[in-house]
Amino acid sequence: MTKSCGFWGLLLILALLGPVVECQAFGGDKTLVTINGKNFTAEDYRHWWHEWQEPDTPFPETFDEFVDWMLLSQEARDMQLHENLNYRKKMQVFLKVRALMQLKAEEVDIRKTIPPREELWQAYREGFTPILNLHMLAVTDEEQAHVVRSFLDRGITLDKVAAAAGLKGLAEELEATGPLRFTRIPESLRELALQLKVGEVGGPASFGHSRYFIEVLDRNDGTDEDFETVKQMLIQDALKRQEYQLTLELVEQLKNDYAVEVYNEVIEAIQPGAIDAELAGKIAVKIDQTEVPAKIIFDAAAKAQKLRGQARTGAEDFLSSKARVVNDLLVQTLTSMEALARHYEEIPPLKHTYEFYAQHRLIKELEATIIQPQVKVAESDISVYYRENSNDYAREGLLELAIVKTRERELAAKLHDRLKAGEDFFVVMKPIAPAGVEVKKLPLQHLSPQLQKEVGRLSDGQVVGGIEEGEEVLFIKLVRKGEQEFAPLEMVKEQIREQLLNDRFAQLRTDMIKQLRQRSVIKANRSVWKKLRKALQREES
Repeated sequence: MTKSCGFWGLLLILALLGPVVECQAFGGDKTLVTINGKNFTAEDYRHWWHEWQEPDTPFPETFDEFVDWMLLSQEARDMQLHENLNYRKKMQVFLKVRALMQLKAEEVDIRKTIPPREELWQAYREGFTPILNLHMLAVTDEEQAHVVRSFLDRGITLDKVAAAAGLKGLAEELEATGPLRFTRIPESLRELALQLKVGEVGGPASFGHSRYFIEVLDRNDGTDEDFETVKQMLIQDALKRQEYQLTLELVEQLKNDYAVEVYNEVIEAIQPGAIDAELAGKIAVKIDQTEVPAKIIFDAAAKAQKLRGQARTGAEDFLSSKARVVNDLLVQTLTSMEALARHYEEIPPLKHTYEFYAQHRLIKELEATIIQPQVKVAESDISVYYRENSNDYAREGLLELAIVKTRERELAAKLHDRLKAGEDFFVVMKPIAPAGVEVKKLPLQHLSPQLQKEVGRLSDGQVVGGIEEGEEVLFIKLVRKGEQEFAPLEMVKEQIREQLLNDRFAQLRTDMIKQLRQRSVIKANRSVWKKLRKALQREES
């Protein structure tokens, strides 16, 4: 039920390690811009924009970024950077992953259907019901269990049997478990509980170190309301089963298409421990023109067994690992071959995404080859930048503040008048703070926005009073402003280095684009752009 999900997910992960919608043509084949003799239509821009834009990206006023993109990718291709091994590897991985996704969409996903309610209800009954409410009594040993059973056989009810038998030190007693899906009951107790009707008592049944007696207080074989709570889970399980079956059918079809041969006698000869040279060279699996020797199967099975830990090192575990390796080899190889053979990169919807990614990778190769080697930052550059932008790495010093609060507004008004008359702050505040006013050190940012504004106006020694915040009235004296502090260069050196590297890279990239524009022939059709821009804005609004 979960294998299919894991199968396709595994294929994509392995591909990584080793939605564009086709639109109707806008304005026929009118050229939007010609760059060095190559025509780009409005439709070319449309596809590029859908790939390039980020969420909430405002629609551009011009198509300059499109032109810059094409200039850079053209330059990279002219330099034959598409022959670079790094570029080719990344394109192969991208195509393999996307082609597998498209194959799955065509051969598996499109064929999955949500089952009818009757089928889901049957799965619900089998997997989620009954729901039981149980009275459970557990005793610690066989002797107590025998006593309980004898009293039950005499007609004593389970809720009274312990008292009737004079039992002490029961392991456990639950008068009612509450509604409990049968799957949540331990297996040894579940078997007993499912045999009982409402009102019946069964036991003893062993679980852990105790013997349990069970009475079914209530049994629910399913309701529409409960069904709805697990309906989506049932649908997902059904779709996973369909995916697994459809995947099996696809692989069986591909085995015929690619003339797969599995040499079972060779595979059976592969055993744990070691493999001799003669067996190692024998072909175990042949897929089209690809031959897989026994040594590959042996090594993969041994590695898989090792990864499963010390508890999985026996002969049986090796054989199960070997079978899984052979199956995975067939599935991964066949689906990858078929996905690539269909050349999804040549037809929408993958075509436009593939072309965009190819241009993107070419530009990255160009940047790595031409721009990145020129980006250098010396220690002296960092020091100069730090001196010239020191305020960016400064923070205000701590404030020394005396803050007094009161909710007595009449008293606050009188004290405020005394402060305005020039009396000493600490003397005036004695009625509110008879034990004295505490002076605290704190950053300005720790104050509320209102207090930040009030304190920001003060100089050392100044006072402000009568500030209302909620139900309180505040009085504040700024004793002293701390001196501005600067983060030491060593603390921010790497941050500055990164910023300078990014800035210089961006400037060199801008310079390169400027040079490319100067030596290129660019002919733009503004009327086509105007119509295209309006059309795309309408579509996205």
